[in-house]
Amino acid sequence: FILAIAGNIMRMPGLPKEPQAQHIDIVKGKIVGLN
Repeated sequence: FILAIAGNIMRMPGLPKEPQAQHIDIVKGKIVGLN
């Protein structure tokens, strides 16, 4: 797929600008950031 982004276009209404998956991590074998 090719997606052209021209300017500040909201690509998916209702979703945050920063995905929550960026806050999930594994620390000492435990998953943190899911709450």
